[in-house]
Amino acid sequence: MKKSSKGLTATLLVTSLALVAAGCGSKTGTEAAGGASDKPKAKIKFMHMYDKNSAQPSHQADLIEKFKKEHADVTFDEEVQSHDSYETKIKTLAAANELPDVFLVKPSMVSTFVENGLLRPLNDQLDKNASWKDGFTEGVLDPYTVEGKTYGVQMTGGPTHVIYYNKDLVAKAGFPEFPKTWSDFETLIKELNKQNITPIALGNKAKWVVNSSYMSTLGTRFTGTEWFNSLIEGKGAKFTDPEFVQSLTALKGLVDIGAFNKDMNSIDNNQQRTLYYNGTAAMFIEGSWASNAIETGGPKDIVEKTELAVFPAIEGAKGEQNSVSGGGGWAYAVNAKVDPAKMDDIQKLIQSLTDSEAAKLVLKYGDIPSSKVDNIESIELSPLSKKLVKMLETTKYSPIYDTRLSPGLTESMNTTMQELMIGKYTPQQAAEAMQKEYENEMKN
Repeated sequence: MKKSSKGLTATLLVTSLALVAAGCGSKTGTEAAGGASDKPKAKIKFMHMYDKNSAQPSHQADLIEKFKKEHADVTFDEEVQSHDSYETKIKTLAAANELPDVFLVKPSMVSTFVENGLLRPLNDQLDKNASWKDGFTEGVLDPYTVEGKTYGVQMTGGPTHVIYYNKDLVAKAGFPEFPKTWSDFETLIKELNKQNITPIALGNKAKWVVNSSYMSTLGTRFTGTEWFNSLIEGKGAKFTDPEFVQSLTALKGLVDIGAFNKDMNSIDNNQQRTLYYNGTAAMFIEGSWASNAIETGGPKDIVEKTELAVFPAIEGAKGEQNSVSGGGGWAYAVNAKVDPAKMDDIQKLIQSLTDSEAAKLVLKYGDIPSSKVDNIESIELSPLSKKLVKMLETTKYSPIYDTRLSPGLTESMNTTMQELMIGKYTPQQAAEAMQKEYENEMKN
């Protein structure tokens, strides 16, 4: 993928001041005994996207506030960004080499940040607590690991693809159970249209929803995971390969049979939920995080009618038909230039947000944690959380395109898929546009 040039920073070692300071004056008994430890701790610069005052509750916001209360001696210079603005801000800070002490990264950022010396390896911090290190779900830290060094610690590892559907509306369309095959799924969509119900509410204004919650699963159903691994490793896979073109054809096919609201590219993911809450749409597709949004923001009757599913099996597709995109999202990372004196507190902070105790709260919020939870049956989970955990027992995670591919290629894909869905491109032309961007990146 595209590489960034590594900047060289000249460092001036000013030793004369230290020598003068060492020779000036004599210390009092108090200073000699413990002056250094009596100094107030430097603030930890911490940037994230979890607003404690948000109308939509967040397990990470709750955990951050809990850490502050339990560690009153640790102070923060804290900056909270919105989800949609965060990525732009962190990239801007990275380009200027002005990252905060602790921040969030996606897998697609890791290799470039590491190449430019921006991230501190966290293996030594994980090693401080074996139960924390060994408590993560297998493979969940792999997207943040480069040559054996782990640079990010993830808090959640849930799917980015879940179909939330109104069981009553689906039943009225002739399906007492959710369709098991793609052809039946298409039939359901056509029947819902006959009843003047929007089959799938879609808010793709910010462009990421179709890539993350649709194509990351749909693509792998056609290509298999090996194709994606070959693509990111530059080993021969192409966007123009027939199987990937077939996945784009399936996406465009949903548009052609009237699966979505006409303003799909003009509203966002919160507005797509509103269409579902109003009962004018039978389904919407988003990640596991949306289950908590439904239970806290949806009308009681809609919550009670909501069931969960994933894309049904696609006849003739070569990939694993129980695969859903998931596992690799945002993770906590540490600035390579961080003051070593802050690391003990930073380790405690990151552990408190990601360990098995934190995982219990993550589950209660309806999300899927990155750490394993013992005796999950003893945890009081919401109805949708229980359904989600049960559904995931029969699925297998596949890569999330927009967290693994480079930001430039991801943006190109997002825009191209928007244009595919409004008829500007054919599936073949869309694949060719993506391949062109991919080849340009591979040359650099």
